[in-house]
Amino acid sequence: MRQYALVSKFKRHSISLKEKKLAFRSTQQLTNLFDSKPIIVLEEMQKVLKSASRATVFRYLFKVNYRRSYNYNGRYYTKHELSRYDWHGIFSYKGIHFSRDGNLVATVSRLVCESSSGKTQRELQELLQVRVQTSLAAMVHDKKLARAKVASHFIYLHPDLEIREAQLKKRHEMIEKRRFAIEVVTDAVVIQVLLILIRHPGSRAGDVARRLKGHSPPITMQHVRVVFDRYNLDDVGEKGGPSRR
Repeated sequence: MRQYALVSKFKRHSISLKEKKLAFRSTQQLTNLFDSKPIIVLEEMQKVLKSASRATVFRYLFKVNYRRSYNYNGRYYTKHELSRYDWHGIFSYKGIHFSRDGNLVATVSRLVCESSSGKTQRELQELLQVRVQTSLAAMVHDKKLARAKVASHFIYLHPDLEIREAQLKKRHEMIEKRRFAIEVVTDAVVIQVLLILIRHPGSRAGDVARRLKGHSPPITMQHVRVVFDRYNLDDVGEKGGPSRR
């Protein structure tokens, strides 16, 4: 009888502790945590919710407007605010990337479908800073995107035929302009691009163009792209050797 009383008392005590924890948990605690830092991880949310389990954290997260990183296996979380994202709908913090679309597949689809000339795999990887080959292959297989080969490069396109044809027309126009640009890229431009790569190893074409912004005479992204294509600079890894990708 005494043993039964002790067990009952222990159970009441456990229930009381659980109720206290629940009383101290709220969605506002998570909101405050998101507001206090650019990015957070699951362990921080568990701590602020009084040692909550993963399942409990996700129940509270359901009420919060957030995004998970599309790299690092979604380990990082950030508050979903449209003002955080750049022109392409991307928010980056110390190499951790988030999309306003919520995941990589949705982001790739939007970037391809919104583009007036479609996108190559390389162009998408420069924008998103992650590999997209697997996602693209799956989307083409599922007919969520179309693909066409233009000037030895695969271009990923809108699944709608009419929009796709308009994108291809624009892509052909871009190629013609680039052919003209090849003729006007001088040795001085090549030297400036190579100097940036020496000072900042591993830089992509977009990084180089940003670093050369304001240069006189102007060096555009198109000029940089021509230099990268001419010398196969996309195949140079971060340490100056061939990339293994």
